[in-house]
Order: sequence, then structure tokens, then C-alpha cells
Amino acid sequence: MKPFKSICYGFHVWKIAGAGIAGSFLYNRLTNSGFDVEIYDPKVENFYIPCGFATNKNLIIPYLKMVGIDFDQVCEIEDGPMTISGNKFEPLEVKNLGLSTIHKMRLEKLMVGDNVIRKRCQHHNGSGFIDATGISRALLPKPAEDRTMYAMEKICPISQYKGFYFYFFPRGRGYFWSFPLKGTYHVGAGGINLEEVKSYLNPYKETKLVSRKIRMKPIMENIFTKNCIGVGESIGYISPLLGEGIIPALESAEVLFQCIKSQDSLDEIGRAFRERTGKRMKEFQRLSNLVRKVQSGKIISFTNIFSLGLVMREMRNFGIGISTSKVLGHFL
Repeated sequence: MKPFKSICYGFHVWKIAGAGIAGSFLYNRLTNSGFDVEIYDPKVENFYIPCGFATNKNLIIPYLKMVGIDFDQVCEIEDGPMTISGNKFEPLEVKNLGLSTIHKMRLEKLMVGDNVIRKRCQHHNGSGFIDATGISRALLPKPAEDRTMYAMEKICPISQYKGFYFYFFPRGRGYFWSFPLKGTYHVGAGGINLEEVKSYLNPYKETKLVSRKIRMKPIMENIFTKNCIGVGESIGYISPLLGEGIIPALESAEVLFQCIKSQDSLDEIGRAFRERTGKRMKEFQRLSNLVRKVQSGKIISFTNIFSLGLVMREMRNFGIGISTSKVLGHFL
């Protein structure tokens, strides 16, 4: 029999708000370690959230193994040709370092089964809560300052780009993408100007259109309160450079899981979580500041050049094998 652990925190159950990647992964890890957990999400099953469904297979596979899932169970398109284009450089074939597309909803279903309670999670005293609600940050206090961008995506039967394609807008305003799935394509764009985002998608006929905002700045304050702690995009644990959130969601969820296992109170869990995610949050803060400076025209500066190594690492972690000179050429 699994040990009943949550009673030691002064309550009888962990309640997770949000059954996206972070919430579903945490549910799986906690329940399979003997914790009593409930997971809530008011969205209907298979609700389509714009995401691109793209991630680096080399980084996601270790997390999938933690929850007993094979990559083949969720893979749509593995690797494939990649083209990068943008301001001041022509389309360029670059090396794909593992970028693939996955079936996000299938992955979430495999992690939670039929256990999602399809209603809003009500925050109250007497339980421990995890806010995995992403941009809405439904349980935690609203941040004093937030930074978001628009994201729109179309599911299209055809695309003029057969592999992975990126076009980066001038002055870091966002980018357009086309990613292959099995038999269809994700064609989308994210940026600070909604009309610019729409303009890149107008030529494409879709079978489905979805849109939302994406958080582009880490939230350093109010990561946790008396009985609630945030994870993933709800605390801005997402790449401000590319808007990539799948690996950060899993990464932050695993850190939180380890903190819950090893600490004796909610306060200790929150403090340990803040400490263990601090380095990555500071990197996200640097990237967010860099993007903001580039968007405002402050391109050449010591801070920007100093952050270039971090930029290259973010792009390669996503699976984009582009050279430093090409990144410099785009901005200069």
C-alpha cells in the first residue's frame, strides 16, 4: 500500500488547479509516490490551446520516462528539416538538434487518465494548492507587473513549408512558424502587435483557429502564499525568447515534486522551490530584459552582447542549430 503522506502538512489532500503539462505531470508524480491528490480543470477534454506542440525530444524523453511514457506514444513528427528566416537574412537551412512535434493532449491524458475534475478549483484554507493555470494565474495573487504577447495558431491541411520553419519579425517583435504534424500543420505566430500577428496568418486556410496570450516575464514575487504554490507559466517559468513552455513546465514541476517530497511544511516547500528555481528564473529575467531592449531599439549594448551566449543556449535547447553570426546579423 502506498504511504499516505499529505497529512504531515496539516491537510489531507493536494489540489492542483490546471491539467496542462505542468499540472498533469505533477499529478502523476505525486499520486505514484503515495500522495492524495485532486486535479481540477474547467476546460473540456482535448481543449485546444495554441502551443505549437513543438519541443526538443532529447530534453523531453527523460521526463517521459519518469511517468512511464514512451516518446513514440506522443510523437507526431520527429526531427525533420528546419529553415530559419528573418530580418536581414534569407531563408537558411539549419541543423535540427531534436525539435519534434508531440500530441500535447494525448500526453496530458496519459499522465492523468480520467481523473480530471472538470470544474474550477476553489481556493480555501485546509488544503494545499498548486496553481498550474498558466497565463490566468487563477489562484495566486496577480503580479504587480506582467509582460505578455499575443499568440495565434491555425491547424491547416497544407503549408508551403514542409519541415520546421521560423520567420523572426524585425526588432524582436515575435515570430511566425509552421510545424508539421501527422497529416496537418501548425501554422502560427506570436508577437507584441496583434495586427502584425494576424497579417502573417491571413494567407492560410484553417480547420481550427485558436489564440491566447503568453507570459513573457518571470514573476519573482508571490511564487507561493500560505497554502498555494505556483508552477510553470503561472510563475513565468517559460522562455521569453521563444515562448517555449513545455520543457520549462516539466522542469519546474519536477523541481516542485522533489521539494514536496523532501520538505516538512508548505513554507519550507515554497522556500526550497524558490531557491532551486532561482538560477533559471534569473536567466528568464535576463532574456526578458534583452527582448524588451531589442524591441525598444536598444540593440547594441554590453548587456545584450553578454547575454548572447544565453540566447544561443536557449535556441539550441529548443532544437535550433543556428550560428552566432546569424543571430547577430538578424539584430544588427
